Amino acid sequence: MADPSNLPPAWRVAESSFDKYRLKVDPNCDVAMRHDLEAFAQYFVNQNTLQSVFIESLVPWGEFVRPPNPGHAAVADFLVTRTAVASLSANYDFLIERCAIDNGFDFQSSLDGEEATVRAHTQGPLLKFHGCATKDRPATVWTASQLSDPTIAMRIAKSKEWMAANLRQKDLLVVGFWTDWDYLNGVLGSVLDGLAPLSVTVVDKADAAKLKEKAPALWTLAHGANVTFTHVQESGSDALDELRKAFSSNYLKEMLDAGRVPFEQSTGVECQPGWLEAPDFESEVLYGLRRDAEGVPAGQPAKRSSPGACEILGTFHLMLRQAGAIPTPQGYELNHRTVRVVNGAASVLSQLKARFVEAPAVTPTDIVVAPGATSLPMPANFVRPGIAGNFIRPAAMAEWFDLEGARLELGI
Repeated sequence: MADPSNLPPAWRVAESSFDKYRLKVDPNCDVAMRHDLEAFAQYFVNQNTLQSVFIESLVPWGEFVRPPNPGHAAVADFLVTRTAVASLSANYDFLIERCAIDNGFDFQSSLDGEEATVRAHTQGPLLKFHGCATKDRPATVWTASQLSDPTIAMRIAKSKEWMAANLRQKDLLVVGFWTDWDYLNGVLGSVLDGLAPLSVTVVDKADAAKLKEKAPALWTLAHGANVTFTHVQESGSDALDELRKAFSSNYLKEMLDAGRVPFEQSTGVECQPGWLEAPDFESEVLYGLRRDAEGVPAGQPAKRSSPGACEILGTFHLMLRQAGAIPTPQGYELNHRTVRVVNGAASVLSQLKARFVEAPAVTPTDIVVAPGATSLPMPANFVRPGIAGNFIRPAAMAEWFDLEGARLELGI
C-alpha cells in the first residue's frame, strides 16, 4: 500500500464494489455491507453469482494496476537471486512479478505447492495461495465460505504440503501479516500451522495489543516454543528496502574483500579498511553495481546471492580506491574521467562489449574496465559503434579495457 503503489485497503475495495452494484443493479442493497468486504462477497456466494457478478464485474481490478514500490522490488530481487527460500503472498496484484520482469527475468508466480515445486528450479517461488489478478482470477478468495470450494481447498492443501516440506524451521520475515480481512487471517494461520519457525520478525505499524486482537492464532504461532519473536513498527516497503540495501552492501563488500589479498600481494600496499566499504547509495543504485559485479548488462537481472570469481575484479576496485577514485552511481570518477567496472571473468573483451549494448537511458561513462576479460586482436569493425542516442540500435559507446590496459590508460 506504500507509495507509489497506493493499493486499496479492503474497506475501499468493498466501498467501490458496493457503490457500483447499488448504482447499477440494486439501490436497496443493505448499506451495512458497504465497508465489510467479506459480507458483501458472501452476499453473492449465496446467490451463486460470486464469479459472474462480483469477481468479474464489481471488483475494481484496475485499482490493483499501480507502480511497484521499493518493497515489491526487494521481494522480487530476493526471489530471483534465491536469497529468500520463498515468498508467501496474500496479495492479488502483479507488482512483485512486474519488478522481476522489468529487470529482464522470466518470472512466474505459483498458486499452489505443485506450481511452487516447478518454479523452484529457476527461482524462489512466489506462492499466492489467496489468488492472483492475472492467473485464474475466478478462483480468487474473498470470503471464508470459499475455503470449502474443491478447487480452492485443494490449492490450499497443496500449498500446506509444500510449505511443510520446504519451510519448516526457517526464519520468517512477515510483512503486513495481520490483515484487515478476518477470514484471511484464518487462511494464513491454516497454511502456516506446523512450520515451527526458528524466528518470526513481524513488520507492522500496529502495536502488539492490536496484532494479538486481530489474529490470535497467528500471534500464538509467532510466540511458540523456541521461537525468537521481533516486532518492527515500520512501513513494510521501507523495511524491505532497508533489507535489500543491506544485502547489496554485503554483496559488494564480499566482492571487495575477495580482492584484498591479491591487491596487497601485487602492490605491496596494505589495504585500508575504508577501501572495503560499499558506497552509501540507494538500493536501486546498489543493485546496478551488483549487476556490474556479476558481469550482467542493464536489461538483464542479477541472479547471484553472493559474488563468485571476483578476485581480479575486487583487486582492480581496490587499485582505483588507492588511487583516489571517488565512488559514483555508475562506478568511479578519477582525474575527471568516469570509470565503470564490469566483471569480465572468463570473457573475451570484444564479446563482453557486444553484450553490453544497452539502452540510451543507461548513463554512459568515459571508459569501461572488465577485469578478468581477455583482450584478443579483432577486426576493427567486429563491434559496430552504432549511433549515440539511437534508441532503436543502442551501442556501447565507451572505450573498453582489460585490467592491464586500464592501468596503463589511467596510470594506476
